[in-house]
Amino acid sequence: MRSSRGSMAGWIALCFMAVVWQPLLYAGEVEVFVVNPLEKVFKDSKLMKGQGESIELASASNEFESAQFVIRAGEKLQIDSVEFTDLVNAKTGSLIPSAALQWRFVGFVPVERNTTDAQCGAHQDIPKGELLRLAPFDCPDPLLEDRSISVEAGQVQPVWITVRVPKGTSEGMFRGRTKIKTSLGDYELPIELTVFPFELPDERHLFLTNWFQISHITRAHQVEAFSKEFWKILGRYARDFAEHHHNVIYTPWQIIKVYREADGELSFDYTNFDRFVQTFLDAGTADRIEIKHIAHHGKEGRRGREILVYPIEPIDRKTGEKVSLPGDQGMEALLRNLRLHLREKGWLERTIIHVADEPSFHNMAQWKAISRFVHENIPEAKTIDAISATGYEDTLDIMVPLTQNVATWFDDFKRAQAGGTELWFYTCCSPWGYYANRFLDYHLSKTRILHWMNYFTGTEGFLHWGLTYGWEDPFGPAPKYPPGDSHIIYPGKEGPMSSLRWEMLREGMEDYEYLWMLENKSRELMQKMGIAQDRFPADFRSRELCGQLVTSLTDYVTDPETFYSVRQAIAIDIAEIDQRPYILMATDPSSNTQLQTGPATAKVYGFVEKDAQLRINGSEAEVNPDDGSFLQKVRFRWSDPVLTVEVERDGKRKILRREFEIR
Repeated sequence: MRSSRGSMAGWIALCFMAVVWQPLLYAGEVEVFVVNPLEKVFKDSKLMKGQGESIELASASNEFESAQFVIRAGEKLQIDSVEFTDLVNAKTGSLIPSAALQWRFVGFVPVERNTTDAQCGAHQDIPKGELLRLAPFDCPDPLLEDRSISVEAGQVQPVWITVRVPKGTSEGMFRGRTKIKTSLGDYELPIELTVFPFELPDERHLFLTNWFQISHITRAHQVEAFSKEFWKILGRYARDFAEHHHNVIYTPWQIIKVYREADGELSFDYTNFDRFVQTFLDAGTADRIEIKHIAHHGKEGRRGREILVYPIEPIDRKTGEKVSLPGDQGMEALLRNLRLHLREKGWLERTIIHVADEPSFHNMAQWKAISRFVHENIPEAKTIDAISATGYEDTLDIMVPLTQNVATWFDDFKRAQAGGTELWFYTCCSPWGYYANRFLDYHLSKTRILHWMNYFTGTEGFLHWGLTYGWEDPFGPAPKYPPGDSHIIYPGKEGPMSSLRWEMLREGMEDYEYLWMLENKSRELMQKMGIAQDRFPADFRSRELCGQLVTSLTDYVTDPETFYSVRQAIAIDIAEIDQRPYILMATDPSSNTQLQTGPATAKVYGFVEKDAQLRINGSEAEVNPDDGSFLQKVRFRWSDPVLTVEVERDGKRKILRREFEIR
């Protein structure tokens, strides 16, 4: 870790451990201990004794936080239940009720074919070391609903813990215990939760969509679409989406019933459409209503030139039979009427519409013509599509390129973004190699890091096609795609069943909020200190810390301990930045940049309060009495590549440290 803080650096002693080799147990011997939640624990993982003997978490209020412990015995055992006490702050007497903690057994799914053998791309190019294991193997992923489980002798059973820290929870250390009841005895682990002195906002600052189909839910839960039971189950999905910061809802226009009246005019019944959207609005997870594609590729597919508007099939009121209308005629009427309905409901400004999926250079002209058709008929709605080329920004409001295309055409996409076009990115069965993705045979960090990459690239949203696809056999091997690509959640008994990757996606979304909060607090402090926006980069520190994990879309950290150390540093900065004495400091280059000898130097600049005293590496530094600005060049020695900046005012002192590398 390249930076540290004085008074708050000792807040958290995160006790995480990696999976390592350990001899088999004797019969009757039982091990229970904690493993970093970013580690995938396999049934045959050999685990070191004597470490990770308490569950230690750190969180803001209004945040979810994950932990993981494992149990293994020398003979077959039954885990009957897991219980929690309340978590109590001994200093204040306040508590987090045991109901805020949840436990689930980690289940396993078979991986019969690695990502390298997927049928939807040249995945053979994946470098060595990027895959966790070679197939066949059982991969930990689903978080089961079972309340008891049998574990074979010598096998490891992970147990996942989630704590939701309530809004308004005071800062400090909260302690409690968990009891694991088994057929071989009861075992306890202490729990320590450090609550930071800040709260995550309810408002989300990154758009997230994962596609699902109504038919997936009805088939998995054996209910009829739009029945009373269907709406109950959909509500559970909506609430789960909200808890995972999923805030863009893939909405099928096909659920709007269309009729042809006796006079030949079309009428529209929005009953199912409205209830579908309202279900997600009520759950607080429909910041955007994402209307499904209104057009499709022709016979030659995505590489062909033809893109066709879907036909509308109204029901004839007189005969009760469906009538097919040409795409432009039927869709034009639908879009015009939908515009009026969305305006009446107050939903028009949050509506985005897909044109046709993944257009390319081959069919750009036809795609643009249909996009103009959409804008003509419902101009207030933004168009959105996953794209495979640049040059769409004149007719596309939300560009969603694949990660590797963001890297390839980064400057082009950023110019379009600067001109007012939204920029997201997406993953699917591609990209692979060193790029991050959500495949089962990848490290869990590769799922979580995706939303650090959103911040790193300045992209405003993330899209993935596979939330509930591949549910014909959801707990079996994927028949075509890289393992896990088709779905990131599973069907439970009466609603969605989570997964390790779904939990890590949420952690990544909350990490993004940490970075956003630090940038926003910097900007607010600039306003408080009277600093013009063009005089200091408000996002300097948040980007510097983000850069400790991500340096490019193919160069990033997956080490779990480093992940949590950087996240801790962000939390400390959020907590301290608006505490007096005020200081905003940046360096050129940042501490993520390796300094060159001859000599190794960096520019240190920023602002303090006008009457504050400032010392840089132990020496008095000049502060401009007019505006509190400072600027100094610092020379570093090989033996001490650390920058220490001390600011003091009215008897209060703050120390900032940055550690550089010198070559």
